[in-house]
Amino acid sequence: MPSDFERRAISRLVDKATALGVPVPPELTGLAAGRGCGQGNGGAILWARANPDADGAGCCWGDAMNGPEGCTCWVPRYPVAQADPRLPVQPGDIQVRPRMFADCAFRPDSPEQAEAYTREALLSLPEDGQPFWCHQDMRRPTRWEHPDGRRVDGDAADYQPPIVAGVPFRTDGQAGLLCAGWAAHGRRAEHDQRRTGDPPDT
Repeated sequence: MPSDFERRAISRLVDKATALGVPVPPELTGLAAGRGCGQGNGGAILWARANPDADGAGCCWGDAMNGPEGCTCWVPRYPVAQADPRLPVQPGDIQVRPRMFADCAFRPDSPEQAEAYTREALLSLPEDGQPFWCHQDMRRPTRWEHPDGRRVDGDAADYQPPIVAGVPFRTDGQAGLLCAGWAAHGRRAEHDQRRTGDPPDT
């Protein structure tokens, strides 16, 4: 179940391979384009992964055509209620979080930096002017439920805030905060570029 960030990293890798004339498997290009498991129902995907030998229940068209992973019946359950987004968003509403959290993606030991291609994609975000939002205070399903009684725990990284015009909203309805690590890396890259006159390395 690739996140938007993971799809971006895969897309960059696919672009590099294509430019070098390296054949790219269609399942990889599908992930980069947002097809495949990334477009499915999160609960169905998590349940199918936990029960790889299970047959489909035939409960919906997605399950009948694609098996348990294609089921569209799963319903997310959130631990807190989501307030309506406070609209319209004004420029001053978009703030940077004051400090990085222990699980910030921009820390060198983060899972997002474990692979060279995801590290490169992550560090390119501030340099490309692409925002990276802090996940703190945003909702995520702690479990998924199927109408037939099945349940599965949610993915700890599967944050699902409401998004309006590209801005995610925290559970209290306020606009999301930009990642402190993202902002710090962008400032360092800008400083290095001014000092050397060369594009920053990633």
